[in-house]
Order: sequence, then structure tokens, then C-alpha cells
Amino acid sequence: MADRTPASVICEIMNEDGSMARLPDLQNFAREHGLKIGTIADLIAYRHQTETLIERKSRRLINTVFGEFELIGYRDITTDKTHLVMVYGDPTKSASTLVRVHEPLSVIELLDANQHSHSWSIHAAMQKIASEGAGVIVLLRRDESEQDILRQISNPDSLPVASIELKDYGIGAQILLDLGISRMRLMTRPRKIHNMTGFGLEVEGYVLPEPSDKSSQVMDCNLAELMQAL
Repeated sequence: MADRTPASVICEIMNEDGSMARLPDLQNFAREHGLKIGTIADLIAYRHQTETLIERKSRRLINTVFGEFELIGYRDITTDKTHLVMVYGDPTKSASTLVRVHEPLSVIELLDANQHSHSWSIHAAMQKIASEGAGVIVLLRRDESEQDILRQISNPDSLPVASIELKDYGIGAQILLDLGISRMRLMTRPRKIHNMTGFGLEVEGYVLPEPSDKSSQVMDCNLAELMQAL
């Protein structure tokens, strides 16, 4: 990329107090010693401009209990796996698209609507997106062993074992960009995630399921009893 001799040195730069130098410290260090500096976001942006890690393979409309979604299959070129995307409405018309990136995906989750191994179940995410009129669910598939399936049956609320790497963020990001999405509200717990700027994406907020309103549940129950009495 730099058109220089293909050689490099990897080292860790420390501050005077022994702490690891962060980007602002490194920028000062580079100015002091006349060095050039590049960031991980720069490398991500470059690779995003020059490489494509996904390939859209197929699509069709499907009818669900929450309405009509467009189901799209993407091939992950790095692993030859197929990831699924569900699109409701026209997300590109939203100033900030509602997005759920679900990883890993277990077959048990498609059968059990009450499973809570993720911050959002697939069914709850579909319902929320349908209620807002537009949104995207990205279902990143991973190999699921027999032991994983049995664990999900015996312990449905256990968190799936997932090792999310920078590459995984890149796959999800390229899928979202292919759908024309740039600004989004993520349906997940607030977390520290890799810099999305390099992917050309902006996270404007996080959305979690609303806690159940116990008072309304009691009211519905009492109303049902009253109707039976009448």
C-alpha cells in the first residue's frame, strides 16, 4: 500500500508513566519524531473500498406472523457460509434505520419464541421492526454442533458461545452497506464496538426491549375475568 520495502517492525509504545500509549499519545509522539501515522479505521476504510467479502445470492418475499419480510441470502466469501437478512418496509427512507445483528443463530431460537439467550429474540426483533414500519435483521450463521443444540434445549437462556472478531463486524457492515444503510439504531445492549467509521456506518443509539408492564397485565387479566363473569 505504501509502495515501500515489504518489511516492518511491530512494537508497543509506552507513555512515560508506563501506561500503553493511545491514539492521542501516539499522535503527539509522531509529531515529535516526524513519523507518519495511520489508524485501524484507515485500514478498514481502505479494505472496504478495495475488497468485497460478501456476495448477494438470492432473495424473495416471505410471509410471517409479523407481516411480509424480504429474505435475502448473502454468501460470505471468506468462509463460504450463507448469512440471512430479513428486511421490512423500506429502511433506506429512514433517517436512522432500526437494525438487529443476531449472532450466532441457533435453530432452537426459530422454534422457541420465549428464548432469552440474546438481548432480543428473533421474534421480538421482528415484532419491533414491524411496529416501526421498517428495519433490518442480519442473521449471521455459525456452525452449530449437536452439543450446542442440546445445550439450548436443556438450558434455553444460556448465552451462546460466540467469538466475534473484527472480520465479523466487517461482514455485517458490508451487508448493511449493500442494503443502502449508513445511519442506524442498533437493537442491542450499549457496548464498546469496533470503530464503525471505517465501515462507513454511524451508530446513533441503542434500543432494548421495553420491560413488561405488570400493571397492564393485571388489568388485562381482570378484564378477562370480568368478561367471563358477564
